[in-house]
Amino acid sequence: MKSRFAQHASILGQYARAGLARRAEFRVEFINQVVMDCVFYLVHILTFEFLYNSVDSIEGWSRADMRVFLGMVFVSDAFHMIWLGAAWFFSAELKDGRLDSLRLRPAHPVLVYFFQRFSPEACLNMLIALSYLVWAWVSAGHALDPATLGLFVWAILLTWLGRVTLAVLFSILEFRFLNSDLSRLFMLLSIETADRPIDVYPRRLAQFLLWLIPVATWSYFPAALVLGRIGPGFAALYTLFFLAFTVLVMRWWRRSFRYYESALS
Repeated sequence: MKSRFAQHASILGQYARAGLARRAEFRVEFINQVVMDCVFYLVHILTFEFLYNSVDSIEGWSRADMRVFLGMVFVSDAFHMIWLGAAWFFSAELKDGRLDSLRLRPAHPVLVYFFQRFSPEACLNMLIALSYLVWAWVSAGHALDPATLGLFVWAILLTWLGRVTLAVLFSILEFRFLNSDLSRLFMLLSIETADRPIDVYPRRLAQFLLWLIPVATWSYFPAALVLGRIGPGFAALYTLFFLAFTVLVMRWWRRSFRYYESALS
């Protein structure tokens, strides 16, 4: 009998194969998506490059720091595009009663639903994002020693987990407020706020984004971690906090799923 990890990996592999087969039939769409995302990256880069032509720092973030921050934004965004595209459709599929397959429980229902729309073109975006992040780090004169690589792995895994956790958290609202599209609204608001360091926001809003709706895990905290803007004690404490937060969100989602009614019921 397969272990839980092997079972989950097998399901992700099947989703990846299905995504590759789907995109092989729509090659023009593949190219268009990559080009659109590259334009998205370019707009963000040019915006901050122009700003830094007029100022030396933004709330303590230098030009070199901001480039690393943008690298984390792009890596986080690419992960969402690769695996979490289904999150945009959750409200409609819940309303239409099309989540019956989750009751079969071949694996955790969060993995079965949210990871089903694998995007091959976003893998190229991830490569671009990682390349920009490495360039931003090296161009600032930082070293790529084993300790630094360990920090990067920690930071990137946390930003990916942050994406999954908040996508699941926002979807819970749909169980309570059917057909409200609140999950999409909160996702869009989070994307907007995560594109900037939380230091630029008022203190109370920054704390809200750090602790209550931890959008800071998408870009701010990972960038601050690798740049040494936060101490190791706080970094460890916040990581433990977010792991506990994730466990609570997953349990809350499983409990909320009891409100789901099939289209056949």
